[in-house]
Amino acid sequence: MISLFKRWPVVPAAIGLLGCASSPPPAPATAAAPATPALRSPDAILADSVAATGGAQAWNAHKTMHLKVTVNLQGMAMGGPAEHFQTKSNKSLTVTSLPAVGEIREGTNGTVFWSKDPVNGLRLLQGAEAEQARIESAWNADLEARALFAKIETATDATPGQECLIMTPRAGAPIRACYDQRTHLELSQEGIHATAQGDVPFHSTVSDWRTVGGIKMPYASQTQAGPMTILTTVNEVMFDEPLDEQMFEPPAVSAPK
Repeated sequence: MISLFKRWPVVPAAIGLLGCASSPPPAPATAAAPATPALRSPDAILADSVAATGGAQAWNAHKTMHLKVTVNLQGMAMGGPAEHFQTKSNKSLTVTSLPAVGEIREGTNGTVFWSKDPVNGLRLLQGAEAEQARIESAWNADLEARALFAKIETATDATPGQECLIMTPRAGAPIRACYDQRTHLELSQEGIHATAQGDVPFHSTVSDWRTVGGIKMPYASQTQAGPMTILTTVNEVMFDEPLDEQMFEPPAVSAPK
């Protein structure tokens, strides 16, 4: 699992802040299909996904990643820029700017997971929120899957031409990740995203795969979360920039005046 939330970190921010404007619909139904004649093991599916995106050697050759992204919230006439900073040691920071909302920051120093936005203020994440943030901040979720998830199973009801995994974290709802059976690239994810406003079902798809720095990644995604459709587009990818480690620390709490 390339982790859509990790690659498109503006998605959880938008879901958490705006995705509960109305009652979210049920999670999208998966088309019924006969069971795959010979299901492959989760480890085999994950290994092929890693290889399809460049292989462990290509991922391990880099130490940091910096993404510049554009996010658009369809149906709300809202959008804006976002930047994501990531380290190989699973530290990350995402800064999203949305008009009429303001700046949304989500980060981790590898131990503490936090978020700060104009609605909820500064929060240190706990429980399911912290666990999904831990998964999203992984350098490569496929390589680290056995450490990230408590249980990984091959789904028996995958659509023909796909292989799907049910990946259960230590806290929170399982994630269903589906891969193209021919290319082994990830196609979609669905599950339930924990937010400060409550749980929100989501379904995400990715497209426009490109190779940068020896790593193949999707440059576009579409996520349905509650009443909202979130489109994200990568504008620029930069590897191995020097990053200030302090940026991943939770902001200091201002003393009351």
